[in-house]
Amino acid sequence: EEDEAQAQREHEEKEADAQRKHEEKEAKAARDAEEKEAKAARDAEEEERKHQAEMQRLRDAEADKQRAQAKEMLALAKAAKKEEQERQAKHEKELQDAKLKHEEAQAKLQKEKEDALRKFAVENVAQQKEQRDAQIKELQKCIDASENHKKENQKSLEEAEAKIDENKNQSGRLALDIDGFDLEGKLVVEKNEMDKAKKLHDTNENDIAKAIADTGQTEGNVCKFLRLTQALIGGTTTAQSQTNALDARIAVFYSIIARECRERLLIKDYFDVRGLNRFTPILAKHKMIDCEDLVCEDESEFKEDVFSLLEVSVNKDVEQWNEKHPSDPVVRMRSANKLEAFLKDCRIEKFADALEECDVTELEDVADLDDDSIEDIIKTSGQKVFACKKFKKAVQQYKDGKYKPPPEAEQKENETTAVATTDKAGALVRPAFISSRDRKDLLKICTRPDTWKALQAEKTMVVRSGMQAMSPLMAEFFLHMYDAVTVSQKLLTYNGSDPESLNEEQQKAIKMLESAEQL
Repeated sequence: EEDEAQAQREHEEKEADAQRKHEEKEAKAARDAEEKEAKAARDAEEEERKHQAEMQRLRDAEADKQRAQAKEMLALAKAAKKEEQERQAKHEKELQDAKLKHEEAQAKLQKEKEDALRKFAVENVAQQKEQRDAQIKELQKCIDASENHKKENQKSLEEAEAKIDENKNQSGRLALDIDGFDLEGKLVVEKNEMDKAKKLHDTNENDIAKAIADTGQTEGNVCKFLRLTQALIGGTTTAQSQTNALDARIAVFYSIIARECRERLLIKDYFDVRGLNRFTPILAKHKMIDCEDLVCEDESEFKEDVFSLLEVSVNKDVEQWNEKHPSDPVVRMRSANKLEAFLKDCRIEKFADALEECDVTELEDVADLDDDSIEDIIKTSGQKVFACKKFKKAVQQYKDGKYKPPPEAEQKENETTAVATTDKAGALVRPAFISSRDRKDLLKICTRPDTWKALQAEKTMVVRSGMQAMSPLMAEFFLHMYDAVTVSQKLLTYNGSDPESLNEEQQKAIKMLESAEQL
């Protein structure tokens, strides 16, 4: 019992401790929950306070922004009002100026109208006088024409009367001839002439019959012989025309074969790709056909052997074009560039407008300026004394031939007019100087053959592969042609007039001809 009581007490103490711990734990949990709630409340209050502060800051910023926008709108309104006032004032001023100009124009128009009326009146009087004089002249011409017509009619009447008299005389002579005509004598004469003609015809017939008898032929074979002769003439003409056509075809065939068998790169083909085809005819005149002909060791050799030839020919073409077409826009631009370079080189650009007002548009016109013209240009320019002296000195230097254009001006001119114009067929219409780009390309082609050697090697390979494919075909073609020529030679061989001397091919041809005639 004591043990049980002791165990019971210990059990109760343990339960009491557990109950106390549980109560303490619950109390602690309650305190923690209350603290958390309090802290959450404090955090919520702090967040609410921050939110309120942020909202207040945003409201203040929005208010500041609205105040700034209001100030800006007020400033814009004031500026717009001021601008509107200025525009209104300007518009009123423009209206006033326009009104004054309109009044001046109306006055000027009225004055011009009055002048035109006076001029029209004067011209009308002069015109009426001219019309009256013209009418008088026309009437005088009509009168003269009537007189001439009258004289011609009188002359025609006299000629008709003379012709009537002549016809009467001729009628009398014809009547006398009819009365004295010997009909029997005329018939005898005509009969004698007919006998002579018949005798001549019989003689010719006998000669022809004798000639036919001498040849051992009959009269029916003569027609066949003449037809054969005519056919031979026609066949000869046809054969000649076909021979000419064959010659032309063979020549074209030779050109095609030569082009296909050429391993070297042609200047024409490469220059067409590089845009230098206008130089191809010039080089062809100097026997330069392949790109190998253009190879130079250095730039000096290029200038001497290639570029000098092209430059001389191109400059000659350009000069001839300029002489034949002085009104061409490019020629005018070229002249204007020369004048501009002259003014810039002599530092007298200020006189450009004055020169243009005095119709000096080309550099060549400067040589025609006399002292009065120079003074007019100086007066028009309004320049100071020192500038006028420089202008007079520059003009005098050009007249004396002492002025030389700078190289950069010539280069600029060449580059400006370096585009040549061609028509649809590719023929050169307007020549141009050699530009610096063309010169660089030509120098590169001539002094650096490796730039086009690859193309030439490629073309060589293509030509060789093509010849490997074409050689058997060409061999067969020429063998057939040889057989055809051999047969033609046998047909055209002449071994005498004996039919037995004809060869086999000729006999076959004669038999085929006879069969065709029978059909």
